Amino acid sequence: MDFKCLSASGLKLIAVITMTIDHIGAALLPQYLFLRMIGRLAFPIYCYMIVNGLFHTKNCGKYILRLFTFALISEVFFDLAFYGEVINKEHQNVFFTLGIGLTVIAVIEKLRIKYGIYSIFVSTADIIILAAGCATAYFLRTDYSFYGVLMIYGFYSFRFNAVVSSVFQIFINCIILRGVQGFAVFSLIPIWLYNGEKGRNAGWVKWLFYVYYPIHLLVIFVLKKILFY
Repeated sequence: MDFKCLSASGLKLIAVITMTIDHIGAALLPQYLFLRMIGRLAFPIYCYMIVNGLFHTKNCGKYILRLFTFALISEVFFDLAFYGEVINKEHQNVFFTLGIGLTVIAVIEKLRIKYGIYSIFVSTADIIILAAGCATAYFLRTDYSFYGVLMIYGFYSFRFNAVVSSVFQIFINCIILRGVQGFAVFSLIPIWLYNGEKGRNAGWVKWLFYVYYPIHLLVIFVLKKILFY
């Protein structure tokens, strides 16, 4: 029996749903910790799909630009939903993290293709590029900070070994971040079930997260104003 039953569209829908649950818990119902536990599944799935997207996109430059464009569009809604401010410099939305992570692995992949994965130059460049991406996420105070970039790199670098990839994600989420973030390891279950297919309605699902992200944050902000102010 083939247990790999989830397409890319299915994975993205799981990520969207669990992300929404997480944000409801964070902004509206912080007393219900189980909402945040469920929400921990979203980010690792997005990290995994970023890596998947790198190898399926027709134009990586446009992919990166799209992520950063929606990062800028979403930032005001993110700050309003979680901080009640139009601009908050202490915490930037997850699109920035995903964009930085994709940029890191895209540059590394180009170098590996050109010079070979086992060259000393590429190995050194890997470390420098990854460190630069992590530092950027840290100083910009993006969601998940440099840990998010490391998660993306882990899915990319260990993509041919599911066991090592899973151990890396468990280490980051359970040993380093710990606490509620440890529940993120359950995201590995749907990831293991990914069958490599785009799935039905791949076109509109592709854009669902981009458009849905700022819209659902705006809805959360409005609900927060109605319920608590």
